[in-house]
Amino acid sequence: MDYKFKWNNTVSYYAVDSKMNATLSAVMAYFQEIAIMHSDDAGYSIEKLAQQNLGWVITNYHIVINKMPKCGQKLTLKTWSSVIKHFQAERSYTAEDEKGNILIKASSRWVLIDLEKRSFVPVNSDMEKAYKTGAPPAIENEKYRMPKERQKFVSQFDIEVTRSQTDTNGHVNNTQYASWASDMVPDDIYNNCNCVDFKIVFRKESVKGEKLTLKTYINTVSENETEIVTDFVNADDSVICTASFVYCR
Repeated sequence: MDYKFKWNNTVSYYAVDSKMNATLSAVMAYFQEIAIMHSDDAGYSIEKLAQQNLGWVITNYHIVINKMPKCGQKLTLKTWSSVIKHFQAERSYTAEDEKGNILIKASSRWVLIDLEKRSFVPVNSDMEKAYKTGAPPAIENEKYRMPKERQKFVSQFDIEVTRSQTDTNGHVNNTQYASWASDMVPDDIYNNCNCVDFKIVFRKESVKGEKLTLKTYINTVSENETEIVTDFVNADDSVICTASFVYCR
């Protein structure tokens, strides 16, 4: 069965930046919302999973941006799961305009965990059958490779996780990391270039009261492309998350 869950939405004013474009964190929030809707439709609501001490946690995201939607623009969002293996699931997304043009496409990797033990749980056959669609992923052959280079250090910022930045799984929500990373992009790049690609990997969760240091670097990819990489470092000096943007002039 080639089944994709759909949701029609309109970009609200609160979801846009100073250029009236939807923010990356808002797009990720839309994707998060439709994933929850799809899971609920498949028979596995947040409440049902919580009763079994289960929760889906994202580990990797890759978002390709052809054009950021504008304030007031109508979107058709789609999501589907194409690959489920052991305790991992691949989830794809697209955001289309009214003419069916794909503005944004994304692939993500999730793991099913025991919320109490914080350990991986295998996806059973019933759950796999409910989620799996047979549709190919939005980004073919995605490997979720992150940049290895750190060419030029540009800034550092310290934060402490607050209660409002955590979610029902008890840790910082993935959209919050995207918001923090976006704020670390230098103003001249953010204001004068277009973001065309975003990748993020979550290696370890962070919780309320935890202190993190954000360290940002610039890599020159080509004459017209710049890569901005931010490492999230905890008190143990471990990189718990890395986010990477590609901006084009």
